[in-house]
Amino acid sequence: MAVVSRAGGGKAIAHDVEKGQRVPTVGTVARLASGLGLRAGWLAYGLGEPPGQGSQSHCEGMGTRLQAVRLAQGLTKTALGRLAALTAPSITQIEAGGQSGIDVVEALAQALGISPAWLAFNEGPQVLPSRRRGRLPVQSSAPLS
Repeated sequence: MAVVSRAGGGKAIAHDVEKGQRVPTVGTVARLASGLGLRAGWLAYGLGEPPGQGSQSHCEGMGTRLQAVRLAQGLTKTALGRLAALTAPSITQIEAGGQSGIDVVEALAQALGISPAWLAFNEGPQVLPSRRRGRLPVQSSAPLS
């Protein structure tokens, strides 16, 4: 509970998050990651390396990053909202520096084709490397006739 206290939360927050009853905000994840010595991108999304190497995780600038990518892609707030199943006022609030849940940030990142760890915490590359598509051929252990 000492980590939760350092993160500015109480027992109720820790309990609710652990039981899946509450989605933490990016600010809460950043504070928890700092308290645990982890990178926030790894804690929230499983991206990057777990050790924080002494750096403090933060979510400052998330709104600026969101707005810059949205504008670079030529999207209005309404268009991005449609892609991410959000409203334009929600996007306005985030771009103005408002907090958001890690699930909302992930939806925005997916809609924009960028890394949620970069968007939320400015960690890692802006664009995730694409995964190889297709499958490897199945190797049969049966002898060929």
